Amino acid sequence: MIDRGRRRLLGGFASLPLLPMVGCGGPEEAIEAGFTVFDQVWTLRFHATPPERVNAAVRAAEEIVEPLYRRLHPWKDGELTQLNRRLARDGEAPVSTEIRELIAVSRRLFDATGGRFDPSVGGLIEMWGFHSNAGDHSPAPPSEAEIDEWLEHAPSLDDVHVEGERLHVSNPRVQLDFNALAEGYAATRVLDALEALGVENCLLDTGGDLFTLGSAGLRSWQLGIRDPRGDHVLGGVMASGRQALCSSGDYQRRLRYRGRTWSHILDPLTGRPAQVNTGTTVLGADAPLADGAATALMLTAPEDAGRLVRDLDLDGALLVTRDGDLWRDAGMAAKMVDLTQPRQGSWQEF
Repeated sequence: MIDRGRRRLLGGFASLPLLPMVGCGGPEEAIEAGFTVFDQVWTLRFHATPPERVNAAVRAAEEIVEPLYRRLHPWKDGELTQLNRRLARDGEAPVSTEIRELIAVSRRLFDATGGRFDPSVGGLIEMWGFHSNAGDHSPAPPSEAEIDEWLEHAPSLDDVHVEGERLHVSNPRVQLDFNALAEGYAATRVLDALEALGVENCLLDTGGDLFTLGSAGLRSWQLGIRDPRGDHVLGGVMASGRQALCSSGDYQRRLRYRGRTWSHILDPLTGRPAQVNTGTTVLGADAPLADGAATALMLTAPEDAGRLVRDLDLDGALLVTRDGDLWRDAGMAAKMVDLTQPRQGSWQEF
């Protein structure tokens, strides 16, 4: 499962490009504001919202996101790294509500993917060198022998047991990493806070994924999806209410070593990078689930994608294979609209 790269916020990279192409009742109705966390810009676009409420909403969002990311950072010292150390040492530890909730979402994805979405394999991500801000410098990839040795003793989410407010592990190699869910989880917390403040219409752009609340003035939010292999637009998606449009891709922050490149998205069942798709996009009402599903689809062949979408009760999904083929399900086809200069190519349905 692991998407160790599409988020700048937790030390990763960037997601399949999504474009907030907003239709609205008039420019005077829109107010845009935002903040930066871990070098990533979060932008909130409001419609029909008083300025004082906008200010309160942005403050509330920032007060949620930055502390949460610090706590969930997969390698910088914080709640999650301290938990991983204690689990490795003692096999158990008290655990926060947030981590219990993230494990619950991960369990749905783990079961639906046959173990390919698995937040317990942070040790594999670290071994590949993705638990660092490497910049342009990439470490050597692990050897085939090192990967095979890791697989012989590999942990899985089946080794993770939540009992009340405590977490037990039956494999000391469990190392939790929720990077593939963190953005959707944080966005849910932000939108809940905005609704509590009386905000009815907002588009939250996390620098990679898009989350909607209400509508853009008199219209639905119109969100564009750019081709992961170029500047063409694959299409637009009309969204209103609480919706998440999340994506993943293999085109940013790859491991590069001696003329070779490897995707940052790792398959826990093989211990090696994804080889199936180059980009995915998911539409769903459950933001953390949609967020994780975008990564899960990176490891899913088109012929298996429809079952995964149905099992997770998603509203729609599309994928672009490494050969450049375009696939989408009926739900995504119903939501998509043509935009200017779409990429040439016919859609196949899964």
